[in-house]
Amino acid sequence: MRRTNIYLTDAEKAALDARAAIEGSTRSEVVRAIVDQELNLRHDEQSDVDLALVEVAAELAERSRVLSRDDVDLHIA
Repeated sequence: MRRTNIYLTDAEKAALDARAAIEGSTRSEVVRAIVDQELNLRHDEQSDVDLALVEVAAELAERSRVLSRDDVDLHIA
């Protein structure tokens, strides 16, 4: 982990401090969580499930497209 300094407005600092207090964490932990989420760096179990669901949905959409192309009378609900 590397130390980084950023400039925040009073409102940004207050919002970060409020969230940290609610979550029982530090301002730094809140900033890291926001950065991870924004940059899609979270690799927790839920994001793995979300990614798997997106991949399954894409595969089903592709199969549906192929089946519909091959059989114009096929209707998939």
